Amino acid sequence: KKLREDFNKLSMRVEVTIGSMGRRWGEDLERMVLEIFREALEKRGIEPGKVEKLRFTDRDGSITGVRGRIVDIDVSVRDGKLYLVEVKSRAELDHVEALYEKVRAVEKYLAKSVSGVFLVAVNVDKEAYDRARELGIEVICGSIIE
Repeated sequence: KKLREDFNKLSMRVEVTIGSMGRRWGEDLERMVLEIFREALEKRGIEPGKVEKLRFTDRDGSITGVRGRIVDIDVSVRDGKLYLVEVKSRAELDHVEALYEKVRAVEKYLAKSVSGVFLVAVNVDKEAYDRARELGIEVICGSIIE
């Protein structure tokens, strides 16, 4: 019984450690992808070093329509204008749809219009690329996957 308890405690610690590693890896990967596409971003007025996280919870559902929804997005402010930046290693259609929804949520939350939306990805599915273009989202990527 003692051995089982010790094992369960160890297992919980391992899960917590791996979870925090995953978050850090995700953030490190985002920074790395932004650096890879630094030149393309800078041409569009986005400085990768000045891209910051915006995270908020829609407690009552008045912003997203879903109570308790967490909105997590990278933002850049330049010349008083707000830009949203979504970074992915591989962008798929549902990522594009979610990004489009985040635009309205951020505008409502900050009471400020978004001037531009960027999807920055190593790889983008063709379907996601086409949809992003339809929605006015600028795509910066390494390759488009058919």
